[in-house]
Amino acid sequence: MGSGVMQAPSIDLAVATTTGGPVSAMPVRGSRSQRPPSAQAHSYAVVAGSPRSGKTALVNALIHRTEPDRAAEEEAWTVFRHGERPDVRAFIPGHREPRPATAPKSGPQRPARRIEISHPASLLKSVALVDTPGAGGLDPARAEIVLDAAEHGLGMLFVIDAAAPLSRADLDLLATAAERVERIGFVLTHIDQHDLWPEMLAADRALLASRGPKLATAPWFPVSLEPDAVFGVAELRHLLETWADQHGVAEVKIGGVTAATVSGAGDGWQERLDREIRQRGLAATERVSIDLATIHVRCVQELGSGKGCPELPHVLDRELHALSLRTTRQLHADTREVIAAVFGELLDVPPDETVLRRIATAARRAADTLRDDDRERDRALLVTTTSAVAALTGAAAVDSLSAVSGADWTDTPDRVLAAIGIGLNASCFAMWQPKLAPGGPPKLPDKKDCRRWLQHALREVEVEVGHELSERYTELRQALAIIAGDAVDHGVLLA
Repeated sequence: MGSGVMQAPSIDLAVATTTGGPVSAMPVRGSRSQRPPSAQAHSYAVVAGSPRSGKTALVNALIHRTEPDRAAEEEAWTVFRHGERPDVRAFIPGHREPRPATAPKSGPQRPARRIEISHPASLLKSVALVDTPGAGGLDPARAEIVLDAAEHGLGMLFVIDAAAPLSRADLDLLATAAERVERIGFVLTHIDQHDLWPEMLAADRALLASRGPKLATAPWFPVSLEPDAVFGVAELRHLLETWADQHGVAEVKIGGVTAATVSGAGDGWQERLDREIRQRGLAATERVSIDLATIHVRCVQELGSGKGCPELPHVLDRELHALSLRTTRQLHADTREVIAAVFGELLDVPPDETVLRRIATAARRAADTLRDDDRERDRALLVTTTSAVAALTGAAAVDSLSAVSGADWTDTPDRVLAAIGIGLNASCFAMWQPKLAPGGPPKLPDKKDCRRWLQHALREVEVEVGHELSERYTELRQALAIIAGDAVDHGVLLA
């Protein structure tokens, strides 16, 4: 397929195939409990795009799914995984275990961060599909979450409606994706409803051409998703299977065990380690403070909009989700850079990728053994109605805050420090809703109270995240000191 566009002759719809085999015609205008073990695939592709662009319809066509989608899931990320028996589970911040989508609801409720759907489609054996939320647009926080998910997966399919050109928000997201996401493909939907879709496709490609060669040469797939005239989906399945195959080849372990020796080492590495940890820890804390100030401005702007206080929890939860991803990504980047700096000074030969991964794996083991109390390594931070921050411990609690599932990518060997997860508890979504007044109109919450609560909550988040960062950088320093000390004592890296 390369960088070309899938085309087909415009002939009678009666000969179009919909079974996934070769497509011989293009539609024209007017046609109409727990995750099962088999679902633990680490390979997934993100299906992104603007609301109502046809993302969910595309996923359903790819896996031959006909079940109706519920409007209540519009704020959740939907992950389709392989399972012999269909099942739907909701992952809700504040709960350690997923809940059945049909579970009875009582008390305050909050939207799920993630819905996981098991489906027996053969494609899902190779690659899970992640459908981004249908509500809202690609604001900065949503874009950050989309990019983070796509960066850790196989790639991203960006879905575009043939009725309108790419927006500025779309172009900005895609320009960043070209730098961070390994594979990108474009899907043009609703071509059966718009005779001028080839002109729109050409216009979109022209807009992307100035954003770099990766976007200019990415493959395009015009598709029709009408049940009686599906076109272009078989080619997309092939693309996704190719991505999965390429990922499998790349996952082959790098090299064998290489001896990494130390000679004539003094105490310089200790000073370098302490300096790196101190500077990076301070910088990370400052970045969080700046990010929270930006979040405060965005949320105050939301309070001044037409939706006001009832929309505040939804916006703040999304902003905190993006903050947790940025902070976790910085933790992992700092970890890698500190290891490279310290052991580059300590070892006779600068560490290559194999040695860096060995050190990271050993550092994670060391960090786990350094904990001499019963405190859980993984902690989810939840903002409460009192504007305080409560912690829910355990890997499953943190996983409930993930858009895709932290287990899919945070357990790789080169990740040393635990991820940071932040969200709002269920009561926060109920407290700012209009109150029913007997015999009168609903009583709206006071915006001054909303702003006051927001300010206090963000201050508490800043304190708690600061504590979490301090603990993690301390853990990193202690773990690397053990590994480096052993290497100096024995003259060779033992990791």
